[in-house]
Amino acid sequence: MRGILDAVVIGAGSAGLGVSYFLQQRGCTHQVLERGCIGETWRTQRWDSFRLNSTNIRTMLPGDSYDGPDPWGAITHHEFVAYLEGYVDRYHLPGAHQGGG
Repeated sequence: MRGILDAVVIGAGSAGLGVSYFLQQRGCTHQVLERGCIGETWRTQRWDSFRLNSTNIRTMLPGDSYDGPDPWGAITHHEFVAYLEGYVDRYHLPGAHQGGG
């Protein structure tokens, strides 16, 4: 991206991507910076059996709604990373890297 940005968002986790969504909705030029890939902390700092503490229906980021088979279940951290990657794709959010590792 060239030129002057309105904002820089640090972190491509749920909070950073939610902020990016709202900045984009308001027409603000911005960049999302992450030390690794989207959801890096979720990828590298969770054990394999970890599940989110909130229910699926409460895990949705701004602009999304839950349409899966288990609204009151809890997804794994791997599923959450996939959700974050899909969110970036759906809303064309800038700057966050994708892919594992």
